[in-house]
Amino acid sequence: MKFDAEKWNERDDMFYAYREKMVADLMKNHLKQGMTHKEVLNLLGNSENYQNDPPNTIGYEIMVDYGWNIDPRKGKTLYIEFTNDSIVKDFKLEEWKH
Repeated sequence: MKFDAEKWNERDDMFYAYREKMVADLMKNHLKQGMTHKEVLNLLGNSENYQNDPPNTIGYEIMVDYGWNIDPRKGKTLYIEFTNDSIVKDFKLEEWKH
């Protein structure tokens, strides 16, 4: 699915409805090294504030699977790393499991 900034933050109940479908297009065609922090926020909106994020890194929840439990079992997060001058240095999609 092509990236759509308006749909990026759209939720279906408590989950993001379109992020998993459009993250590949976002990373390939829209998110670029050299972008400023402000440009990223203008494109994607505010990030989730994770306490365990590395310094100079912001994260966007892509998908979370709770299974039949209240605790998340697995998910995907888009991490964007910035230089000390708030310029995009790198970005990656990370899958995690508990």
